[in-house]
Parts: sequence; structure tokens; C-alpha cells
Amino acid sequence: MLAVIAIPEFDVGAAAWIDALRRAHDPQYDRVPAHVTLAFPQAVADPDWFSGHVASIAATAAPLAVSFDRLERMEDAYHPKYRYLNVLLADEASAMPLVSLYRMLGGNDASYRPHLTLARFGAIFSAKALKRQLGGLDAPIHGRIASLTLLAIESGAIRKCAAYPLSG
Repeated sequence: MLAVIAIPEFDVGAAAWIDALRRAHDPQYDRVPAHVTLAFPQAVADPDWFSGHVASIAATAAPLAVSFDRLERMEDAYHPKYRYLNVLLADEASAMPLVSLYRMLGGNDASYRPHLTLARFGAIFSAKALKRQLGGLDAPIHGRIASLTLLAIESGAIRKCAAYPLSG
């Protein structure tokens, strides 16, 4: 299985807040950094072709300024053990280029909403409790995405295959 993520760079304060929240609540904290998923885990017939495809998209895309302006809760169809996520959703201006990258990478789910995963839960009441505890954001969290990362997921292990700079 291969996946493509974008790992935003944040200012020190935002990065520390996200890191502390993920450390406390995300069981995959040690396995993968805070990220926006652009191609969900999928079996790929030709991994070399897919890797080249990701590289060519990255070569034509410019680095992106992104903002996440609200906390939300959503279901996670890709990790049945952790069915509920607390996320930061991208604002409208940031979402457009992220949705475009998602589509170029083969995504076709009309309900795709670019987001940064903060925490994962097996029960909805836990996800609701954290969202209630966090309240809302005082201000949008701004970051920058400068590369696409290709991951291999095999038997539960997550391995970084390559990082492709956005250089368009």
C-alpha cells in the first residue's frame, strides 16, 4: 500500500501546540508526523510508475501557504480501529490547491476535505469530549507545504519512501 502526504511547516508556537496535542491523543504520533493526506493508502500495481507520477506532480506544483481555521470531528474510513478523528480543517483558500493535488494524485471522493489530523479515537464520545475541551481556535494556524512525501504501509508499518520538493 502506498500513500502520499504533505507535512506542513508551522511557526514554533503552533508546532508546539500541535505536537503536544498529538503526543497526548494520537496513537500514530511516533509513526507519522502531523500531515495532510493527499492520496490515501492504496494498492498500486506499479509502484515505480506511481513514484514517478508523484515526482512529476511535485515538480510542477509550487510550495503552498496553508491555513487551518477550525477544529472538526470526522470519521476515518481508512483506520477501522480509530474510527473518529479530531482535525484542523483547511480554510477555503488553502483547501482549493490541496483538493487539486488530491485529484491529480488520483483521488475522486467528492466529500474529500483537506485536514490535519490531531487525534484518533475508537469511540465517538472520546472524540467529542476532546473537541469540547479544545473549544475553537483563537486564530487560524498558518503553515507552508514545500514537499510531497510518499509512504509505504506494509503489515502496519509505515515507511517513508521519498520526499519530492514542490518546485513548480
